[in-house]
Amino acid sequence: MRRIINYIVLIICFSTNVYAQNDSAVNVPPAVVEDDQYITPGILILRRNIHHSFRIINGHGTPTLDKKQLEFCIQHRFGLLSSGYEGAWGLDQSNIRIGLDYGLNRNITIGVGRSGLGKTSNGYIKWGIVKPNGINQYATSLTWLSDMAYVFEKNTSGLTPYYNTHRINYTHQLLISRNFSIGGRHMFMLQLAPTLVHRNLVATSDDANDVPLLVGNVRYRINDHIHLTGEFVQVFNKQITQNSKPAAGIGLEFWTAGHAFQFTFNNANALNEFRYMTGDNGSFGKGDIRLGFNIVRRW
Repeated sequence: MRRIINYIVLIICFSTNVYAQNDSAVNVPPAVVEDDQYITPGILILRRNIHHSFRIINGHGTPTLDKKQLEFCIQHRFGLLSSGYEGAWGLDQSNIRIGLDYGLNRNITIGVGRSGLGKTSNGYIKWGIVKPNGINQYATSLTWLSDMAYVFEKNTSGLTPYYNTHRINYTHQLLISRNFSIGGRHMFMLQLAPTLVHRNLVATSDDANDVPLLVGNVRYRINDHIHLTGEFVQVFNKQITQNSKPAAGIGLEFWTAGHAFQFTFNNANALNEFRYMTGDNGSFGKGDIRLGFNIVRRW
């Protein structure tokens, strides 16, 4: 109960802070969006929203696809850089996830994917509860995400009987993001996501099935086509027997008319939500860093 109260207080405090800053951009005319000009000192509305990509390193952002819009994403993570020349600094190893996302309407997106690690398939639904319009892009975005993952790999736990329900894991997130102006330009996005991961099967009786987390993401806009990104996952439940470090990473993102190329350095090998958030991630201090990339194509 204490953890739930802490989450509620965090959400209220963040939402109160961001909504208090909305009024200055509410009445900006549509022409400003097209011309990318100043309407009043300190207010600039860009032609393109800086947090329009689906993925930020590993996790989701708040955007949803437009109606009938389709997005195809390939995510790739190499092995550890600390493997040295014998392991080609991680290039000999790889984990890949292929995903397909579709917009049912402007506010609801569904998606499916398959990851090689654990032979895991997942499906999710994403609901854009609050979305900023083209004029007031300083408004807060609020999105709900529910994901279900099914592990197809053979039972290695030694548990008998081993049911299909043991293979299922759930992730629920409330994604909250907001754009900020730096030096009069609309260049910075901050996102917080209170998260609950439920694992039907855990490693030991000392592990918790329900794991509360907080995921934080940032995106810094260099220009319309190049962004810097960052991600950090903080686990609040100490009942995880794996010596896991918080998932963290930085990235560089390049946008073209129909593609996005995201290059990342992070300490997580997994690509499914429940795995990279609660898995056995490496330590940056020991060089447990993985080079990775995401390739996104949108129609």
